[in-house]
Amino acid sequence: MSENNILEARQIKLEYVKNIANPFPERYERTHEICEARDLEDGTLNVRIAGCIKSMRKMGKMTFVSIADIQGNIQIVAKRDILGENKYEFLKKGFDIGDFLGAYGDIFTTNAGEKSVLAREITFLGKSFRPLPEKFHGVTDSEICYRQRYLDLCMNNDTKKRFIKKSQFVKEVRRYLEDEGYIEIETPVLIDHPSGATARPFIAHHNALDMDVYMRIAPETYLKRAIVGGFTKVFEFARCFRNEGIDATHLQDFTMLECYCAYYNYKDNMIFVQNMLTSAITRVWGSPVVEVNNQKIDFSSKWEVVSFHDLILKDCGIDIDKYKTASDLLKEIKRMGIELASVTDLETLGRGNLIDLLYKKVSRPKIINPTFLIEHPIDLSPLARANDDNPQLTDRFQLIINGVEIINAYSELVNPKEQKERLIEQAHCKANGDEEAMVMDEDYIIAMEFGMPPISGWGMGIDRVFQVLTGTNNIKDSIMFPLMRPIFENEQQESF
Repeated sequence: MSENNILEARQIKLEYVKNIANPFPERYERTHEICEARDLEDGTLNVRIAGCIKSMRKMGKMTFVSIADIQGNIQIVAKRDILGENKYEFLKKGFDIGDFLGAYGDIFTTNAGEKSVLAREITFLGKSFRPLPEKFHGVTDSEICYRQRYLDLCMNNDTKKRFIKKSQFVKEVRRYLEDEGYIEIETPVLIDHPSGATARPFIAHHNALDMDVYMRIAPETYLKRAIVGGFTKVFEFARCFRNEGIDATHLQDFTMLECYCAYYNYKDNMIFVQNMLTSAITRVWGSPVVEVNNQKIDFSSKWEVVSFHDLILKDCGIDIDKYKTASDLLKEIKRMGIELASVTDLETLGRGNLIDLLYKKVSRPKIINPTFLIEHPIDLSPLARANDDNPQLTDRFQLIINGVEIINAYSELVNPKEQKERLIEQAHCKANGDEEAMVMDEDYIIAMEFGMPPISGWGMGIDRVFQVLTGTNNIKDSIMFPLMRPIFENEQQESF
């Protein structure tokens, strides 16, 4: 039967249901979630549960119905002599796979060992007009999984488990931060200038104020404004937006956890984030050792610390300290035959962004176990504090796991004069065509001039770290509803 024929048949069945019950009731009072009902002892009476019908086996005077929710499934056993003739016929003729059903009855275990509810009453809770995918194959096309995540969740238990685990991971990270005295705050999504990171922003227009606004790249400068205001430990799970290219580890909108602590330096945060991740991972996975694509990663072991300069020198033979300008560095990169990936003309990029692209090309893919990357060049980190012993380097680290950057952290720059000079240099790069360079933020400079204590902060992409921990091929697998290009009109499913 074609899908159109199924739609038509179910529309007709809806009319049958309407003559007996409300097909779209307002509510249904449950006594238990399905997972709770499965743990009840046999003989427990007056249980009321609900879920989506995943299968039905009609056997004359007895029908077996499997219903499910996000956390599990349970079998409903319906007998003609218990339900009564009319209700039993309603079950057989009115319900389809995909419909929502409420059942009232008693817990027992079948001879086959299946925990079940012996139904004394059934309730129609919602009509499904489209058929669910075939249960044995589920939804395997990644395009369908991303565009119609609801079907992916309906049919694939691994997908359900992945997003439940992601929620648990976020919960445990938040719990750890709060237990350490951090306060969660909110910062603006729409701002009058791009701020917080070197990336191309999204631009919108604010009609009421008649001005262009930017969607935040990162909440960094606003969280540090809170430190100026007297907070000592702050964090935010912030939705961020960067108008950049799409690949397996990058999307334009994503969730970033940023965290700032007064009186810390970046070395303090190296200890902090290792303890935080080890704690959260152990609580969610049951162990500090996570197996990712047949490879075990031990988060409880000592994490390696490597120099940015030494890493690039080792991996491609380029001593970045010898090349003080972007043009000289680019010439050497080309002479070495290294091809850098960039959506922007390489000739327009500043030295810092060139170094970053070089590292991502020759070094980052080789790092597997948790590794702290330190001693970044200062022109790569416009908001980071310069090192006291070598002002050409910054007090910064990145945490790399399995070839992916998980955390970026600084000892923050708190000298307003130096910060202004760096932002002026960034503005110069932007004027010369570097679309990812930062712009001047006068209000942030003014805030700094009221006084800042020593600060260290870090940011962690939640979707990306979860991608690494679960070993999925695409970051879209870690996002419930990723943005997709609309399909052509003639390919779209028609709706009744």
